[in-house]
Amino acid sequence: MALGKKVYAYYQSPGLQRWVQPLRGIGAIPVAKADATAAPVTGVTHYTIDINQYTDVLHPSLGPTTLWGYHPRVPLTGVVDPATGKAKQAHLGGFIVAQKGVPVQITFQNNLPTTHPLPVDSSSFFGDISSGVNKTAVHLHGGYVHWISDGGPFDWWTPTGVHGPSFFNNQVLNPTALPSQAEYYYPNNQSARLMWYHDHAHDITRLNAYAGVASAYIIRDAFEASLIPKGLPNFLEAGGQCEIPLVIQDKIFVDATTINYMDPDWSILPVPQTTGSLWYPHFYDYKRWTMGPGVLAPPAGLPPKPVSIIPEMFGDTMLVNGTAYPEVTVEPRRYRLRILNACNARYLNFQMYVEDPAPLTPNPMWDGITLDPVTLNPLNAAGPNWMVIGTEGGFLAKPTVVKMNVPFNPLTMKGSLITAPAERWDVIVDFSKFAGKNIILYNDAPAPFPGGDPLNDAYWNGPGSVTHPGPGFSPNTRQLLRFKVGATATLPADLPLGINIGTTLSAGLDPFLVSPWNTVIGGAVTIPTTIGGKAVKVRRLTLNEDFDQWGRLLQWIGTDTLPAGVPAGGSFGRAFLDGATEIVTNGDIEVWQIINLTADTHPMHFHLVDVQVLGRQAFNPLTYAGGVPTYMANATPPDPVELGWKETVRCNPGEVTTVIMQFKLPAPIAGVAIPLSSRVKDAATGLPVAANEYVWHCHILEHEEHDMMRPLLVK
Repeated sequence: MALGKKVYAYYQSPGLQRWVQPLRGIGAIPVAKADATAAPVTGVTHYTIDINQYTDVLHPSLGPTTLWGYHPRVPLTGVVDPATGKAKQAHLGGFIVAQKGVPVQITFQNNLPTTHPLPVDSSSFFGDISSGVNKTAVHLHGGYVHWISDGGPFDWWTPTGVHGPSFFNNQVLNPTALPSQAEYYYPNNQSARLMWYHDHAHDITRLNAYAGVASAYIIRDAFEASLIPKGLPNFLEAGGQCEIPLVIQDKIFVDATTINYMDPDWSILPVPQTTGSLWYPHFYDYKRWTMGPGVLAPPAGLPPKPVSIIPEMFGDTMLVNGTAYPEVTVEPRRYRLRILNACNARYLNFQMYVEDPAPLTPNPMWDGITLDPVTLNPLNAAGPNWMVIGTEGGFLAKPTVVKMNVPFNPLTMKGSLITAPAERWDVIVDFSKFAGKNIILYNDAPAPFPGGDPLNDAYWNGPGSVTHPGPGFSPNTRQLLRFKVGATATLPADLPLGINIGTTLSAGLDPFLVSPWNTVIGGAVTIPTTIGGKAVKVRRLTLNEDFDQWGRLLQWIGTDTLPAGVPAGGSFGRAFLDGATEIVTNGDIEVWQIINLTADTHPMHFHLVDVQVLGRQAFNPLTYAGGVPTYMANATPPDPVELGWKETVRCNPGEVTTVIMQFKLPAPIAGVAIPLSSRVKDAATGLPVAANEYVWHCHILEHEEHDMMRPLLVK
């Protein structure tokens, strides 16, 4: 056994053998089926979904894992539990497949217990944790929905009917709902795309999502269906075996034989203790993370909170579709992969390599992937390239081919398919030239991104700190999934592919605000002054890093001017609970220049709207004092895979990321009056604003809650 140094803040999962269980598909992950009765008030198609605590076995060598998650009351598919005769709840269960233009209403029932399976920070910074650790809010991530169904941070409710100040769901959509229930209405007036729904309750999103409160939501439309005769694999809900969703997560699991001496505090916490239980970093370790200036480290100064939020959560064990290191058998033919990075904080640089067999002479750099001993990059033969046809906002304007054997380059910040938390991809991959081969889905993105720390990069004989059982086992954050390609393909054969890099797919999209091409001209981002007769407003916004009152790292958003009372040289950052600065009117078109003053790449997520990326430009963060930055290089255009609608955008350190969007509220619901929120005040006047309440935030979940989120009010 290779031994490494112990790291005080982080525990380590038990070693798990890779590729010993099949990838879960929609048979093993329950898919929701509509109820037999129409929705109250609106009369549309209705679903009922429970939010439960349950257990699931995520690897044969782990015991049952206590999870929280969604479970459809009426499942379309699922494994039958012999004890109940009903579909067994499974991690990531509750997949929903919807149709464009066909609205649905969902009754979510909160059945969660009063004790959370993870340690909960109850420090004063988190304003309303006293309402209970079993509160939840359901956010349809990427959904074009009315604000009362957006599932914002204050839309939470508990099993006893206590709810947040923005909870209007039931009084509008179902006045007879039980105290434990909440109603959400989704119009589905969007083009075909992969979305997901997950918890968004204030103070506890990072823990609820990590515990499993998340699932997928797919919208289909006629344009997407028209691509099937052109070679797009048939839809999975129609029995298509060649459309495969892939939801990627990283976790840490308890090992009952080591937990008491590696993390003595865990045994006194009210959390599951058995092998296979989820583990989450639960205190702020000054040896691992910086503390604020003037804050003395223990024992001389104030100790960190005994249960504390941390800067980022990075696991050492990778899950795909809810299980650790699965294998999927595929035929040598064309497949469509629908990919979601559902990690709390980890970026992924997706690559594909042909697995190397074990060498005749032992090689310390071999583990199916053979690494160059100097660069630590794979030496394996390349797997198939990917044709990317879509992102979060639906199809790209044109498909683009991504070479799938490009390691991450810290100088250019490029790789194969770099994917932030919450980003999604729709890709076509052809295994026809790899019959009889094993293909490994591989990742080498640094964590945190882009600077990285070897402590967060686990693999056999890597430079990090893990204790490792040997080749073929975890901890491993680089090898995610193995495709076992069969020798022959069954009939019928794939249709000729009528989708290629010259195909225009924009007919399946909402019209762009500007052409996705030539957004950078003469080294500068081209910013329109008017579109369709509407003036375009330009905002400058900042991403900032500071310290909270406990000396812990704090990420937050601000404008390009200092808040009132902050002296020159202070932080531009504003707390989520401060007054709103992003206040718009329905129909407004705006360009946002997001100025990143931190060392991290932040995946900024916008509720309500999709955006177009116009470009990025390096500036000098050391001299930035507000207003227009001092640029240091020509602007660069969006990546080819960004030439479509986005709602989660990577904002790199030392760069200004420019996006354009139009704020358009969903059409009214017949017979339903949507109330306005007055919870949030205008930062300029201090007066409440009657508006539709949304948010925008970083989707690194630990950043989002501490405190990188701001109100977005639409009047």
